[in-house]
Amino acid sequence: FWLKIFAACPFLSFAFSSAMRFALPTVSAGMIGYWDKTWAAGGEPGGLTMEVAFNGWADSGSARSDSAAVRDSLRGDKYISLGGGNANGRFTAARLQAALADVESGAFAGWDGLVLDVEECDSAGLASDFGAVLAAAKQAGLKTLVTVSHTAPYACSDAAALMQAFFNDGNVDFLSPQLYTSGSESQPDFTEGSGVTWDLYSASKAALVPSVVDGSQYQQVQSFFSGKGISVQGYVQWASASDVVV
Repeated sequence: FWLKIFAACPFLSFAFSSAMRFALPTVSAGMIGYWDKTWAAGGEPGGLTMEVAFNGWADSGSARSDSAAVRDSLRGDKYISLGGGNANGRFTAARLQAALADVESGAFAGWDGLVLDVEECDSAGLASDFGAVLAAAKQAGLKTLVTVSHTAPYACSDAAALMQAFFNDGNVDFLSPQLYTSGSESQPDFTEGSGVTWDLYSASKAALVPSVVDGSQYQQVQSFFSGKGISVQGYVQWASASDVVV
């Protein structure tokens, strides 16, 4: 997601280089998820417990409109995303307040979970707005997942404060840092940013389920976080099955 305009725009698609191929998962995990891109839906790997309708919109109405067509095809728990890595996915107070109203009105009925893909913000001070959306989602019976670019949002001026709020928020069920930049890495990328270190993740109330290029990287992810005393509860895969070979 990080700085990948194609990953947040419903009109552009992504293809791996023919030279980049990855192995299937070799270890078991609790949550096994997949980012199903609404503009290029399908290609799910096997063994999924959840899928995200990833649409790239921070605007709630646009996100729901783009995701409606893929909802019934998702396997496991069906999540819908808000946010992304360009202007369409940039969070504002107005967009978050509109999302809050939609959650409270029941507009997300039929979904099992809500994802906030927090990468860009138009201003500082949105932590309380994010918190209100997460609280309303839990009140509505939705599971919640927050995903960020590496350790913290790359384009939110108060990224460190936002992450502290997410770490402390009991309404965040899952936290999924993205361990890639281009989405074609053969190894997980543990880059830190915005003054947020991986050690700070040990204080998170949410279960840690990193986003990885594909499941073959999961064992390395487990080892990295185990060295910091942090338990990993699964992963969410970016690559489609057509980009993965045994």
